[in-house]
Amino acid sequence: MSLMFTCNFCGETIASNVPYVTLNGNGHRSQDLWRTGYVGHYHADPAFGCWDRILEAVRLCDAPRLDAIPTASYQAITARRRKHRPLRPDDGAAA
Repeated sequence: MSLMFTCNFCGETIASNVPYVTLNGNGHRSQDLWRTGYVGHYHADPAFGCWDRILEAVRLCDAPRLDAIPTASYQAITARRRKHRPLRPDDGAAA
């Protein structure tokens, strides 16, 4: 007998030879809003990137300060804005 897991991030079946992560929760401190048990299964292979994306979100939520969230510098934003031409009324843009 074999178990088949579906990735809770991408929705694809996790093949038997592909590494995966099972994320579990323990609800003893959440006042019955969260039950103990698994939260999801995710592809752990970096080629898929599912677990890396979930882990990144968890780390951002767990960051002690907003400074831990990576942001683009003012210079990088200015450089990107220079690459875009301004919209004109006849470009089909909504008013």
